[in-house]
Amino acid sequence: MKVEILIYIYGAVCASMIVFNIVYNLLLKGSESRMQKRCWKIRGRINAQISRLAAGKKVEESHLQELRHKLSHINHLMAFHQVLQADMEQNPAMYREYLHQIRPVVVYMAAVYRDKENMQAGYFAYFLSCYTADKQMVMDSLQDILLDYVEKSNLYCRFNALQALYHFATPETVAKALGIADDGSVFLHEKLITEGLLSYTGDHHALIKELWRKIARYSLHTQLAILNYIRFRSGDYQQEMYEIMMDKKAHKELRLAAIRYCGKYPYEPAYGPLLAFVEDKDATKWEFATVAASSLASYEGKAVVDALKEALHSSNWYVRYAAAQSLEHLHVNYGDVVDITAGSDRYAREMLMYRLESRKLQSLEV
Repeated sequence: MKVEILIYIYGAVCASMIVFNIVYNLLLKGSESRMQKRCWKIRGRINAQISRLAAGKKVEESHLQELRHKLSHINHLMAFHQVLQADMEQNPAMYREYLHQIRPVVVYMAAVYRDKENMQAGYFAYFLSCYTADKQMVMDSLQDILLDYVEKSNLYCRFNALQALYHFATPETVAKALGIADDGSVFLHEKLITEGLLSYTGDHHALIKELWRKIARYSLHTQLAILNYIRFRSGDYQQEMYEIMMDKKAHKELRLAAIRYCGKYPYEPAYGPLLAFVEDKDATKWEFATVAASSLASYEGKAVVDALKEALHSSNWYVRYAAAQSLEHLHVNYGDVVDITAGSDRYAREMLMYRLESRKLQSLEV
């Protein structure tokens, strides 16, 4: 009897799953069908306005009013976005002019979606970031509104709002936005921050200057992101980076970032300290030795080669690898390192031979 009951229960579960799948598929098809209808209607209305622009006329006020009403609903905004993505490449100049003329609608929508739930607000910020890259939607009034989006404790919303600001905001607004995003409620990895800053479409020199002026106000991971951003964009901060590198009270990650900077932009005062980092036998400071060994690839001289050769004997694999890589970069030949290749330290010999042979193979491939 119990077996029969279990069989009935199992059959009921299977039947309910089949019914669920059928209903879900019907709803999905219905949703796709409704989205296609929305796209078809919106495309027709946009095309009518594109034709007006081509004839030298302006976008109709009635169209702007309709957009204010329709695009306040997320499903219509998604359809509008799909149509722009699909059609914009057909006539980029006309579509850019169209986007330029509907700017009042975008400002209105920004205020509307600011008060919606986080996922909808995040989608609007994403939409905005897609159409500010060419600055066809640059609007000063949007900057303050988007700062409110950055304040939302939602990663999707905060990230997309920052992406939009990177495309058209002033250096002061970007710096302020980073300060808001740095409140600790939502974690943004420093790599995301660095990549976002690198995508900035304005004056990088002005942005770096503003960020540096406020750098002490940011958290450690945001400071690190800013230092990495500066390393990729400017060689004008050698003295400042040198001071961080030499500051024993500074956080280790900041000092390592400064060492990398001194490797990308050789700075004469950093020469001696970099050698000292590599020559330091303290096993607990292997990270400083590793990064310094990599940075010495940008410096020349017998002292550099000797320090790197000595580093090949380190007990730490990363130090040995960085030293061998820098020696290869400095184009040392077998004669310069015969004492290593013919020496008794197998680890040093194998690491150096690996790098030198790799260079040889690469030259043959070219």
